[in-house]
Amino acid sequence: MCGGKPVLIQMKGKEYQIDWQEVAGKITSKTRMMIINTPHNPSGRAFSKEEMQHLENLLKDTNIILLSDEVYEHIIFDDYKHYSASAFPGLSKRAIVCASFGKTFHNTVWKMGYWVAPEALMAGIQKVMEVNVFCVHHPTQRAFAEYLKKPERYLDLGSFYQEKRDKFLSLIEGSAFKATPSQGTYFQLLDYSEITEEPDVEFSRRLIKEYGIASIPVSAFNKDQVDYKQLRFCFAKTNETLGEAAGILKKVK
Repeated sequence: MCGGKPVLIQMKGKEYQIDWQEVAGKITSKTRMMIINTPHNPSGRAFSKEEMQHLENLLKDTNIILLSDEVYEHIIFDDYKHYSASAFPGLSKRAIVCASFGKTFHNTVWKMGYWVAPEALMAGIQKVMEVNVFCVHHPTQRAFAEYLKKPERYLDLGSFYQEKRDKFLSLIEGSAFKATPSQGTYFQLLDYSEITEEPDVEFSRRLIKEYGIASIPVSAFNKDQVDYKQLRFCFAKTNETLGEAAGILKKVK
């Protein structure tokens, strides 16, 4: 709306690594904002402390605003840790951190979240908000306020969803799909390159038509629709549903 031009940078390979040299090379005097997402959808990867420090150093002598999408902040697994932009002085002074109650509590249709930002940036955000979102649904606010009174309801989410991830991965053992365990979010990428060379969009459609199971082709997220032969599955499901899904996937050859 303000004439900004997106400059997209593709994360590299099936592990979705960041080429920080490429990032640095894309920054010019016209750069106004950088957008990141950690834990990352669709890959399930969490940015490391070293990566966040690298970003902090990269933006040190600039006036670039950082928009940090951290909606899966409480859903992180194993020995990984979520490193918020708010935890790094050089980033927090320029960061707008986005959080989501809907994502945190797997109640996405409620569409309620919040921002954390320095006072100067927040003043600008409020000007825009008041002409775009007059107010948030009152019963939803009351419900989340009540639910948040017990911190374990969000602090224990990592172990809750890790159990789901581990169960899903154990159930598909012996299938033709390959997986690197997700570090965060409630998504798991499955590599199907040993099954077929079909483009991921076509293969995902065939899985729906022939097997009755739905997934998201990861190329839909990628720059120029680069296809790593991966599909994204959501494991925020009942154990019964996970079992049924795994049974179907093991039949796919």
